[in-house]
Amino acid sequence: MFKIAIDGPAGSGKSTISKLLSSKLNFEHIDTGAMYRAITLKALKLGINLENEDEYDFLDDTIIELDHDKIFLDGVDVSKEIRSVEVTTNASTPAKLGRVRTCLVDLQRKIAASKNVIMDGRDIGTVVLPNADLKIYLDASCECRAERRRLERSLAGVEKSFEETLQEIIVRDHKDSTRAISPLKVADDAIVIDSSNLTIEEVINKIIGLVNERVNKSMSEKVITFTEGQEVVGTIINVSKEAIYIELEGENKAVIYDNDMAGYVEGQKLRDYYFEGGEFKGLVKQITKDNRSNKPLYILSTKLYKAREEIKVFDELKEKDEIIKAKVIHVSNAGCDLLYKGHDDIKVFLPAKNIYLNEKALHSLRGEMIDVVVTNVDHEQIKVIVSHSAAQSKIRKAAKEAAYNALQVGDVVEGVVDSVTDFGAFVKLGELTGLLHRSELDHKLVRNVSDQVKVGQNITVKVIKLEEGKIGLSVRALTPHPWDVLKEQYHVGDVFEGTVVKIINAGLIIKLTEEYSGLMPNVEFSWRTNERIEGNVNEGDTIKVQVMAIDNNKKKVSLSHRATVENLWANINIKPGTVINVEIAAIQEKGAVVNYETISGFLPVNEVTDAKRIGKVDEVYPVGTKVDAIVLECDPGRAKLVVSVKKLENQKERAEFDRFLEKQESETPSTTLADLLGESLKKFSE
Repeated sequence: MFKIAIDGPAGSGKSTISKLLSSKLNFEHIDTGAMYRAITLKALKLGINLENEDEYDFLDDTIIELDHDKIFLDGVDVSKEIRSVEVTTNASTPAKLGRVRTCLVDLQRKIAASKNVIMDGRDIGTVVLPNADLKIYLDASCECRAERRRLERSLAGVEKSFEETLQEIIVRDHKDSTRAISPLKVADDAIVIDSSNLTIEEVINKIIGLVNERVNKSMSEKVITFTEGQEVVGTIINVSKEAIYIELEGENKAVIYDNDMAGYVEGQKLRDYYFEGGEFKGLVKQITKDNRSNKPLYILSTKLYKAREEIKVFDELKEKDEIIKAKVIHVSNAGCDLLYKGHDDIKVFLPAKNIYLNEKALHSLRGEMIDVVVTNVDHEQIKVIVSHSAAQSKIRKAAKEAAYNALQVGDVVEGVVDSVTDFGAFVKLGELTGLLHRSELDHKLVRNVSDQVKVGQNITVKVIKLEEGKIGLSVRALTPHPWDVLKEQYHVGDVFEGTVVKIINAGLIIKLTEEYSGLMPNVEFSWRTNERIEGNVNEGDTIKVQVMAIDNNKKKVSLSHRATVENLWANINIKPGTVINVEIAAIQEKGAVVNYETISGFLPVNEVTDAKRIGKVDEVYPVGTKVDAIVLECDPGRAKLVVSVKKLENQKERAEFDRFLEKQESETPSTTLADLLGESLKKFSE
């Protein structure tokens, strides 16, 4: 793998040149400056003290990914944000902290480990890639770099004067070159290119020329090497009691020990079968170093030929994606070696990245059996790669599937609130997670979920939905509906004292439960249709009412107050003109209340008498007086009775006058003046 390190101060054109070079050479471009800017951006957003290294704990949970010319911070594209003036001004502060640099340098080295890369920054050739195949230190005058930076910002819509930008470049250079950790400097073996008076194309061509020189030189000095599992043929140069020494192509040395030889019998003399100068063929089992020459020493084996046949077992295991148990026999930082069912000659390797446990926990399992899944079978190197984390994922998946299949709609289960959102809460049910939607928290409307549940809260829920692996939960389903509670408490015909919560145009709103109220219409207040609620009832008063109707569909309750009192007018049927005897019960300004049987009526003051002018009824009839009166109006529906004594008296007087006239007529002669005149004329004519 060929690695190019490009260092230089701010504005020297490192990123631009590196991007174009990566395209021409088909190399991976790694913009380390962008990585430091990303960390600076996150630190600024978190509002931490940029100078305090202890406040950079967020690095452990930060994910930085490069995708061509884009950089992603925790999954979000921040390619534009990291080029802001604020980030540019502050980027050198986190870059000088050991904790930040250690984290990013480790990430940069991992990215560059297995590919052709171009990496630019300020300490690539000196710190990150000290063994890079080509190191370039790209430089330019401060004025030139300031103008480049100003134009770059102007194109991005950010305007800043040349003087301000120049001062910023000078300050940045000072910070970068004087920082305690990995300061900006020229690597001893770096080639300095001053781009002040060069075009971009000229700089790129110059670097490509240097790359070609290094590649050609590397090819001419190429050393022949072999890999594990590779078949090699060499010449025997020595045979000892326990081993055969072989010389391979390219002056490489190899050895095979008797315990690695197929068909070898204990006590057998190797010299009886193998001779110096003879040809030997075998497979590379292991690569070590010769203690004297410090060159590679290849450990060979002929038993591995058999292993090549045995490795087919792992092909089948990989195809089935089956979980197997393998024994931990060796643990290192890179991972651990395992042994599967006596296949000693097949290297089963578990990389550190595929281990679900930490190294300390894994060390404690040495000699124990662990679950793994075969992920790769290398027939050439007779090597099998396995994954512990994949096995654990399958185990967890199987456990989840079993737990899901064991659930049934209607089950009541215990859970813990894992997270809260605007639309509901996610509840952990052991291996499973279900959704408790906002609408299932309560029978009434829930506007703010966090007012109802909190993260970490233990909660009892009912399973109401199982569909395509998703679980719907409900708290509401565990409590009776408030309407059902109301129907248990109230029935048609029930009479109770209710509290008036509101007076509306239609009548009274009477409280029934915390969730429901009933309506008492105006017409249900009194048997007297003219009797009004206003003035008789206030909000907060209690009033006796009877349940008249319960509407299940509309969830409404109708109430009546008048149904709780006797209707005294029910059997009253008096026609106007009827004479009745009433008792003066109470004197009022415009008349008097009179009692008749079980009901009350009214005698207006102007219906008392014509005999004299009076102001009040008791001037003629004191309270308690019983008197006959004639009915003027009687309306049982309106509970209304109006009587008149005056009209009755007038009727009596008229009747008396009529009797007088009749008597007078009977006592007076009936001869009229005409009769007398007629008689006189008759006599005169005779």
